[in-house]
Amino acid sequence: MKRTSQVSSMKLLQLMAKIPFFEKITNYERAPMAEYAQMYVASPGEAIIEKDALDNCFYVLLSGKGLVCVGRHAEPVATIKPGEFFGEVGFILNIPRTTWVFSEGVSALLRIDQTLLDNLDASTRSKVKDQIIIKLATTVTNFNAKS
Repeated sequence: MKRTSQVSSMKLLQLMAKIPFFEKITNYERAPMAEYAQMYVASPGEAIIEKDALDNCFYVLLSGKGLVCVGRHAEPVATIKPGEFFGEVGFILNIPRTTWVFSEGVSALLRIDQTLLDNLDASTRSKVKDQIIIKLATTVTNFNAKS
């Protein structure tokens, strides 16, 4: 993936306003996020997350699509759509990645890491963590419903 700086902080703020992950975070609170954010672009078929890699971030998909695969050449087990985030388990637990995530088409991503979070006030950090907790709880609930 290539890091890009072609998106201004103002444009990123406009994008963030349309993404569910950021809906409980005010425009004022998003401003430092946009300032410290790292934007990446992934090419078609490129790995965004590599299984077994140790990485201290998670991603919010701004555009494109992500395919989650258990093996490098396995069929996708899930699809990530714009506005969704992924990689939060490795980020929170600081463990190796458990799956591959590949870009289907060109994808734009916002990378959120501990450095970005450290530059936010406590209230905004709490809102980010709340979003992660909600997703993890929803994932467990959906898994239990299928069992």
